[in-house]
Amino acid sequence: MKRLSILTFVIFFISCEKDDDKVAPEGFQFEATVINKGMDCGETFIISLKSIETNSNIEDGTYYADKLNSDFKVPRLKIYLNYREPNNKDEIYACTMMGPTYPHVTVIDCKKQ
Repeated sequence: MKRLSILTFVIFFISCEKDDDKVAPEGFQFEATVINKGMDCGETFIISLKSIETNSNIEDGTYYADKLNSDFKVPRLKIYLNYREPNNKDEIYACTMMGPTYPHVTVIDCKKQ
C-alpha cells in the first residue's frame, strides 16, 4: 500500500502543469526584456529582443525600441511585441555616440508578459 501511495504521488507530481510555462499571446512575434534608457538617444529605451517564431528575419539581440509606450519603460519588464524597421525619411535620427550603439526597431504593438 505504501508503494502504491508513493507511486501515485510521483505520477501526480510529474504530470502537474508548470505555472512558468508561458505561451505567447497570439499575434506577437517577439518577447523582450526592457533593459534601461539608452545613454545617447534621448528617451529611447534599450531592449533585449528574442524571436518567438523560428523563421524571423531579425536576429535575437539588443535594440533601441523607438515608440515604446511609457507604460513599458520599466527596467527588467518582460514584454511581448511586434515591430517594424524605422522608415528612412521620418524615423531615423542621430544619437550622440557617447555609449554603445544598437540598431533601432519601431514598436507597433506591445503587451506585458
